[in-house]
Amino acid sequence: MIPVEFPAWEREGWQDLAENPIILPLEGTWGPAIGDPQVVLPGEFDDRWHLFCHYGHLYHFVSHNGIQWQLVDDYADWLIGPVSLTTDGTRWILFCTQYSDEVLINVRTSDDLVHWSEPVSVLTPEFDWEREGHPIQVRNPCVVQLPDGRWRLYYCGGTVWLDDCGYEEPKHIGYAESTDVLGPYHKRPTPILSPDAAHWYRSFGTGGMKVFGYGEAYVALINGLYLDDEGRSRSAISVLMSEDGVTWQDAPYNPIILPSGEGWKKAIVYQLDLRYFAGKLWLFYNARDDWKDGIEYIGCSVRDWSGPEPRKLWELPAPSSRRMG
Repeated sequence: MIPVEFPAWEREGWQDLAENPIILPLEGTWGPAIGDPQVVLPGEFDDRWHLFCHYGHLYHFVSHNGIQWQLVDDYADWLIGPVSLTTDGTRWILFCTQYSDEVLINVRTSDDLVHWSEPVSVLTPEFDWEREGHPIQVRNPCVVQLPDGRWRLYYCGGTVWLDDCGYEEPKHIGYAESTDVLGPYHKRPTPILSPDAAHWYRSFGTGGMKVFGYGEAYVALINGLYLDDEGRSRSAISVLMSEDGVTWQDAPYNPIILPSGEGWKKAIVYQLDLRYFAGKLWLFYNARDDWKDGIEYIGCSVRDWSGPEPRKLWELPAPSSRRMG
């Protein structure tokens, strides 16, 4: 067994970009919000940064520096929530939270990050814990490739209600596995993370989870849900580590990114992507500036980093097959 040694990612080392928030909400399906960024670095597809996010639509932004972003595609008819972008070495693969009568997870593929296949459903709510709360949903996919070549799909099931916001958020985290990235996926019957009174920052709900390789272990970032001393809904980003990606330990310094009490992340900090580039960790996430009538933006916190690089658990396409911009 590999001893878990947490990276030194204490909150004091993270600095907000001076330009925050870096992406403002667009005209979406349900109001003024934009969130759940997924980032492709220069050299992984072409010479630009790419960022996919959602709010009813799927949005595709590009950047020359990771700070100033330009919208290049708006997939207005997708009606989706949180996404997870990966690749199997031959194509790009996007797992989406799909809104319907019951919220489910589907998958689309692309050769060029522009044209996407029709969606195929891969997960629906089945177990009792997935059907807790209202509305009934499985959501917030995160797909990683395991060392033996299998694929693991982390996802959220069940919901808790944020009364002061007027919507639901994820309660539990589970996973499903497949030998093929497109499925079929076979679920673990019980969640691996649930609300936990021992950890105040995820005592109300787990929020979403993103998993990365870190040395020979796994590191994850989650936006756990909790109620503050005045009973208001809150969410903050925390660090977990695991030897096997199933049993997780919380970092002793959690959480690392909290609501600020003012400005663009006054109330709640939500879902994320973590990338290492040019000697820095770049933590992209969306946050909410108020509760019931809040607006959600995407921002980024960075820190210098010379330790092991958190890495995406995917196989990039060969350089000759990438489309250079």
